[in-house]
Amino acid sequence: MRRLLVPVLLLSACQPPPPAPEGLNESSRFMIREFYADDATFQAGLQGYLAWFKDEGAELIELDNTVDNVGEFQLESLQPEDVEGLPLNHGHDVDVAAGVVSLAVMNCPIRESEALLMRADQDTLFEDWEGYERAYVTSRDAYSNGWDSGFDAIATGQDPFADGFDGAPFASTLMQTDNIVDPSPVPLVGDFEPYPMHLDFRHGTFDIDGEATEIFTILTFITDSATNPAGTNSLNQSYSVEVNATWDNGTTLRTLAVWIEGRADGLDVDPDDPLILNSALNKSKKASQRMTDICEGTFEIDDEPS
Repeated sequence: MRRLLVPVLLLSACQPPPPAPEGLNESSRFMIREFYADDATFQAGLQGYLAWFKDEGAELIELDNTVDNVGEFQLESLQPEDVEGLPLNHGHDVDVAAGVVSLAVMNCPIRESEALLMRADQDTLFEDWEGYERAYVTSRDAYSNGWDSGFDAIATGQDPFADGFDGAPFASTLMQTDNIVDPSPVPLVGDFEPYPMHLDFRHGTFDIDGEATEIFTILTFITDSATNPAGTNSLNQSYSVEVNATWDNGTTLRTLAVWIEGRADGLDVDPDDPLILNSALNKSKKASQRMTDICEGTFEIDDEPS
């Protein structure tokens, strides 16, 4: 397996990428569906995503989300083919989960942003978690070193959930993690029992509009529903794809598309209720601001335990 400092720039010269998806909805669905695809296909998704941002999404950064205008940030539902490659056990219809996109420019260099999100102690960084445990399925060191040592090319699509899959040949490009998360209590819903969450990283230097652009991405989903201790409230589904690209003056553009379906006993609220969608946006924006605060030194965190 050869290693390339700019994998897709070189790979695309001999393997033309497929057409880039157009618009936010197609691009975000594409990134979920093709997260483990070959480099050329993956790059096409990034191109579509960032083209949408430059054409339309930049205006949303200047728009403060409210319950009244949350529809500006709303995503179309995922479709079964978008998640058919994921090992889902919850049995719920994916098109029920409601989605929004959150956008921010964080005052963090791209590699520092990624290093923070790679930490095992995410509960140290963000108030969303009361507890957080992360196991690295593939080598964290190999992945981190990819920026300097070169990235493993992914020439054909991979199925990381197939029996016997070996992620070592792609460890500098794709990092798999398993997580047990204990979320902080949610208003109107209460506390949840700790539950497993799958989270994978993929990064590289990609050709975006002819410019070599450093990007890291994160795919997150739960395989089973999570419940509160009484079993009355549940998080039935959760999927997200995050695209972080190096931006102006050493900042990081963060785009997060997330779809969730939750149910609360006694509350007649649909997943796409404006209150629910706006709450998801506020949570994401708060996390982006926390990243900026850490990078600027206005919020101090301890070194990660060894």
